[in-house]
Amino acid sequence: MRLLREYIRELLREDPMGFVQDLAGSGEYDKDFGDAPKSMGRTIKRAFSDNADHQWLATLDTVHWAKTPYELSELVGRSKDELSTTMTLPGGYFEIPQWLLPFGLWVKGRITLAANDQNNLYTGHLYDYMGDNPRSKKGKEQEHRAKSSGINKLPTVSRDYKKYAKLTPGDERSEKLARDIPYVLDQSTWDPSKTRSGVNEALVDNWSAVGIIASYDEVNPEFFQDLEDDPSAAIGSMRELMKVATELGVPIYGPDRKQMWSPK
Repeated sequence: MRLLREYIRELLREDPMGFVQDLAGSGEYDKDFGDAPKSMGRTIKRAFSDNADHQWLATLDTVHWAKTPYELSELVGRSKDELSTTMTLPGGYFEIPQWLLPFGLWVKGRITLAANDQNNLYTGHLYDYMGDNPRSKKGKEQEHRAKSSGINKLPTVSRDYKKYAKLTPGDERSEKLARDIPYVLDQSTWDPSKTRSGVNEALVDNWSAVGIIASYDEVNPEFFQDLEDDPSAAIGSMRELMKVATELGVPIYGPDRKQMWSPK
């Protein structure tokens, strides 16, 4: 009976109401979608961890996008660093970001924060966390973190959640207001209509590679057919693309999930 009560308690916590009320009671507030200090970013991620439906989130496909295969090669061996990714429903078409990011690393890991629009997170790039000077105090601290637990990213914008403290769990109007948030905690808060920038975002931690996604505008599937007998004949960025796929031990797919090449 005790285990059943604990299970029910956990189920009740896995919802937007628990999320907004955790933030309302955190004592850390900021103006509506204004700059958020690091402490607020950590509080948001902690509330997300406690209240998100991680079982549903695990069904989403997540891809980190890059301009070139050379940028993807920098991620080899860095599976403990959190990556910014897009989210796609299982089986869905991988939409290529509109700002010239035709290559993607398809990863599977734990989603530590997610939003319907990337502009509601502003988590920045990994090098933002390393600092311009790796010999500086900040650079040395982050390099140490990269070698141990990995580099974690934080949201840098937030809204004021004080008003959510007055919501009543179970009340229809209160439950609707609790879901009026930019974050994706579960299926009920997944809303592509809020993706005004054209891209959603999820932070993925402790990831493993599933595959590489390449835009058909950049890669013709027939290219790999020509190299079937001699992959070493590839040159330039295509050679690098195949090299990264080989190092990670994953296939290369098109945005429609059709496999173009596999190192195995």
